[in-house]
Amino acid sequence: MKNIEDARVFIVMHQLMHLSRYQAVRRMEDMELNPSQAGILFILNNQGRLSQRQLAEKIGITPPSMTVTLRKLEERGFITKEPDERDQRILRICLSEAGKECIEKIKSIMKDMEEILYRGFSVEERLLFQRLLLEMRENMLDSKDFKGMDFKTIIEKTGPPMGHDF
Repeated sequence: MKNIEDARVFIVMHQLMHLSRYQAVRRMEDMELNPSQAGILFILNNQGRLSQRQLAEKIGITPPSMTVTLRKLEERGFITKEPDERDQRILRICLSEAGKECIEKIKSIMKDMEEILYRGFSVEERLLFQRLLLEMRENMLDSKDFKGMDFKTIIEKTGPPMGHDF
């Protein structure tokens, strides 16, 4: 980058998202997991037993696509399917012990990636950067394009970021 003028915020943020996604994909390869599958595991970890339909709605994909994804996760032993206590026709998707271990590995990967991103930053700079990012997010949410919408609704319309459930 020639100078600070060339570093338009949007471009740099876009590049960081691509770099971090690539790095996450590479680091999850040995677990045979992609970011979307990791996102499903995080949702199950945070919200517990969900139906396939509920998961599909949260991720923003069709139930048939969710079927394929869940089959792969089940084959790898990351999830189990259990009948609903009240309605035996409904299967609840649950995180298995292997899935919980996988979550811990992914958290470790995310922590390592965050350390790489913050390399050379002081504690104060890290806190300032986080605060500025949150302010930027609020500025976007306050803009006319998002008036009357909450962050959760926006994420549901655009799809959740890797590994997060809002």
